Amino acid sequence: MLRIRLGALVMLAALAACSGGNESKGGNPSPKATNAIAFPLFEGANVLSTRSWRTTIRSSPGLADRSVFTQGAGTYAGHDVVAGTQAMMPALETWLADLSAQPPAGYSVALRGNGIDAVRAHTRDLGLDFVPFESSQNGKRHGVVVIAVDPGTLGDKAGPMLGLVGKFKLMPSTLRDPLDAQAKRQLGFSLSEAANPDTPIGAAVAALDQLRDFGGRGIVLIDAVKQ
Repeated sequence: MLRIRLGALVMLAALAACSGGNESKGGNPSPKATNAIAFPLFEGANVLSTRSWRTTIRSSPGLADRSVFTQGAGTYAGHDVVAGTQAMMPALETWLADLSAQPPAGYSVALRGNGIDAVRAHTRDLGLDFVPFESSQNGKRHGVVVIAVDPGTLGDKAGPMLGLVGKFKLMPSTLRDPLDAQAKRQLGFSLSEAANPDTPIGAAVAALDQLRDFGGRGIVLIDAVKQ
């Protein structure tokens, strides 16, 4: 269960690919906020919400989304989990580095190299860091992206552009395309990605209001398995 441009996103770690053509179905909030993904959260983090989703990818995903949608075009089912913590971003970045160096049992880092490193360097400056992982689940590839978010920094540095997300899907393509291009240049990820909560960066953006209400930093997990 998984997806990212955390090539721009923990990634959030690879956050920078284009995710146009996705259709989200379902998205049912769970009645109790518990971690629905078999992946550890930052110690002491409080689960704020859990959501299940189902989406269809019609074209091969880009670098960022590839860590979640590990097997190309098709239908995926997944979850996202939002947790809050009072830890500061340097502590969360150290935690992500430790996870990357020694992944949880059964997991490995999904993407490595200069491409993902460049995306993470860009998104860290915006207040967002991430690492993509993968494992095998019932014989299928399971992708998980772990994202650390500082809502204050992200809002300060990307707020004007992210303020367009709510209206983006209602715009004609003649307006969406240049805005997507501008967002990629400025943020490292497109507004199409940010407007789709079934992607790593979209899940992180969708969590911003919850995290502001919480009054701290956030951990966002998103996973996916191809059906």
